[in-house]
Amino acid sequence: MSKIKIDLTNYLGIEKNIDFRGHQDKVFSIISNLYSSKSNPPAMTGWLNLPNDLGMFQQISDYVEKIKSADQYQHLLVLGIGGSSLGAQALIESLKTNLWNRLSATKRKGYLTVDFIDNLDPVIIRTILSRLKLDKTLFVVISKAGGTVETIVPMLIAKEWVGENFYKQCVFITGVETSRGISLLYELSQKHNVPVFPIPENVGGRYSVFSSVGLLPAALCGVDLNEVKSGLLEADSLCQMQDIRVNIAASIALCSYFSYLANKNIFVLMPYSTCMKRFVDWFIQLWAESIGKNQKGSTPICAIGATDQHSQLQLFNEGPNDKLICFVKVSKHKRDLTIPDYSNDNPNFRAYAGHKVGQILNIELDATRRALTENKRPNITVTLPELNEFYISQFMYILEVATAIKGNLLGVNPFDQPGVELAKRYTKEALMQS
Repeated sequence: MSKIKIDLTNYLGIEKNIDFRGHQDKVFSIISNLYSSKSNPPAMTGWLNLPNDLGMFQQISDYVEKIKSADQYQHLLVLGIGGSSLGAQALIESLKTNLWNRLSATKRKGYLTVDFIDNLDPVIIRTILSRLKLDKTLFVVISKAGGTVETIVPMLIAKEWVGENFYKQCVFITGVETSRGISLLYELSQKHNVPVFPIPENVGGRYSVFSSVGLLPAALCGVDLNEVKSGLLEADSLCQMQDIRVNIAASIALCSYFSYLANKNIFVLMPYSTCMKRFVDWFIQLWAESIGKNQKGSTPICAIGATDQHSQLQLFNEGPNDKLICFVKVSKHKRDLTIPDYSNDNPNFRAYAGHKVGQILNIELDATRRALTENKRPNITVTLPELNEFYISQFMYILEVATAIKGNLLGVNPFDQPGVELAKRYTKEALMQS
């Protein structure tokens, strides 16, 4: 089976003062400490246990089969924000495209359409609720703490719109007992007999994509959990390898670290696939919230190839040399299209004839890499053999480990978010005073 690969050719020849060999012992010590702490709740590294949590995978699969067999629902509405939403969106859009909801039930093979309410935008909340057949909608309400305002408010609005049967159409994903006490959602579940999928205490929101937080919504939309699990186990093994040449997570972390030391404090993730737009949004939260502390960190930026060749590439090539660009290449695009020969209409069309669309997309990627390299802009390339469950889950897990390594290299805790908590506190105080 083909493997995910990383190409550092256009990095090693440009970035100066790099020392992979001199840092490999430190990186492997960081990885060893991460894995040795995964059973220690305060360390918040429980996400490293998820690839081997067979009970969780089975629980989710059983529930999805039950929902499909009952044939009660057509729609899925996920209420959650940040890590309680972005992971599921990344999985579903990467694997099912952002046009999933437009497919017929037959083409969806009976799996549900999906919408996400992940902000307190009244226009979006009203539009989504008014568009759905609410009696045919399953509500997945996600909040680890159980009382996240951006989750609870739309839940209360939805309850008003649905009526007395609302809780019968819900499933909650939440912590049971949190640092603030018993989860509000868990209390509601006990009162109204709502099914609950627990979030492990030592799994933070932005690292929770491979818990029920990300996997339950994804599975309800037809994502193959067996392939996800296989990909995670492959990545789990890969990330523990003590060889810098094959440990992609270590390579990404070190490239980012060396570039940061060279005053390149922007990290651009640029997949050549429109399907991976929400994937990058997920990564942006993971990276920014994990390493942006103590006046340190590199700012994550989203770019999509080839779209952003016609917008951001000018800046990347000739603007400030303050970025490391990580390209993501998909070798084999699903259901690719062959371009017909219409050179009789215009001889310029002959250049495209016979090519696959995905082939031209990758030619553009290679050309962009070449242009950046000629302008001395450091870039690395990660290549996914295909965009499927096995490889997308691997890459997400690799990025989680790379983020944790980078945080430790910078000397910050990649698993807390004091800046976020402060804003939450001020919001709560304002609500109590109003």
